[in-house]
Amino acid sequence: MKDYLLKAFPNPERRGCPDEQTIKALAERRLSLNDPAMLHIASCSECYAEYRNYRLDKEERGELNVSSAPVLVTTETPIFVPQRSIPLKWAAPLAIAAALVCGVVGFGIYRNLELSKAKITETAQLAYSNPVAVHVDLFNAITLRGGSDDPNPLQEVTLPAAIVNLAVTLPRFSQSGSYTILIAKDRAGKQVVAEGSGTTSESHGRAGVHVTLDLRKATPGAYFLATIRGSDNGTYYYPLKVE
Repeated sequence: MKDYLLKAFPNPERRGCPDEQTIKALAERRLSLNDPAMLHIASCSECYAEYRNYRLDKEERGELNVSSAPVLVTTETPIFVPQRSIPLKWAAPLAIAAALVCGVVGFGIYRNLELSKAKITETAQLAYSNPVAVHVDLFNAITLRGGSDDPNPLQEVTLPAAIVNLAVTLPRFSQSGSYTILIAKDRAGKQVVAEGSGTTSESHGRAGVHVTLDLRKATPGAYFLATIRGSDNGTYYYPLKVE
């Protein structure tokens, strides 16, 4: 599976790729595996290679399973303390107690492994799904702030209820940097259906951002597409349809 993901989804142009710090934070478990960037990593061989390298590096440093117990170092001569033998009458109860402890610990390990497998399976299923490439051009759109009562219609823009590799051309004069693209049922952005983050790239004098959105659970109907600039949290909403 690991070797498959390293080659199955080439993305040499690094479209929609999260920044290096986000990939590293996911690999070091400083971000939840439910972060939207994990969905992109599972469908981008270049990002998965970076993610895997960070994981291997952390394992080599022994930082994945490090005990928090302090280590005491002393230069004093060790003192021999004679060990007392365990009375025979306590041997059986202690053995039973040890078996119970091992059983509880073993179940906890098994449970964690099952949860990890479930997350990996879900990520793999997303990776194996066939994403739909869609381009939304907002270059000439009028940028109206979220909360405005005047709609800003897009010309016949729809998104399918599927995993979407979305390329968004940002409005004229948009600043470069990191952006979050989200799909919500309301203009206040409280009923979010899907979201993804990416960094802008320039092409022919236009700024664009690429993200991967999972709209498979979205019901057909009217929605809002929002662009949120990370530097100042500037948010703009545009109506669209999901079919």
